[in-house]
Amino acid sequence: MTDEAIGVSSGTNRGASEWTWQDYLSWGQEINQERMEADWKGLWDYAPPNAGASEETLARTEAQLGFRLPKSYRDFLMVADGWPCFCQDMTIFSTSDLLGGDLRKLGGVQLELEECIEAMASGGVIAADHFMVAAAQGSIDIVLMGRPGTPAEGTVSWVRGEVLGRYDDLLDYYLSMMEYNKLDTADLRKDFGPKPDGVPHAVLDTRPNEGKD
Repeated sequence: MTDEAIGVSSGTNRGASEWTWQDYLSWGQEINQERMEADWKGLWDYAPPNAGASEETLARTEAQLGFRLPKSYRDFLMVADGWPCFCQDMTIFSTSDLLGGDLRKLGGVQLELEECIEAMASGGVIAADHFMVAAAQGSIDIVLMGRPGTPAEGTVSWVRGEVLGRYDDLLDYYLSMMEYNKLDTADLRKDFGPKPDGVPHAVLDTRPNEGKD
């Protein structure tokens, strides 16, 4: 797939096929550590992934949603039950975020606006066939995943009023966002320059946040 916003190739060809989600998350935290060190002025917030969800939590969440989560997202949740601020202010939803909360409420506004629904449809994304799996805290960006039993099943779309990018699955989207993080790191280094002496060295705690069952 291709990200329309920056025209970089996305897809699992950028990662080792034998990697697991744990490997991809560890790699992503290394990328975010570099970005945080470049962002010594504190432009963005940073956090490690949450601890993985239990099978019981996943089953309970799916029962309330009324469908089984697509494999790429379900596998992610088993390793990390959400990741706050994994790419700038974008958060990948935890099981509790899927069921409600401020992020879901904020992101859901677009799904209630007729002009946004029409713009998504013109980009090939039927809002009714999707559910939200990520949202931004300080912008209108949301990420949608195709519901089981629909033509879009398991695919992912990045939306900001209109469709900015479409991806094969959550891993495809995640890899693309890691490329954005790398580009952001380069921009931060250019804009902020070297960290002055006396400024504490930033360290991203790579220990998972506690999950919630």
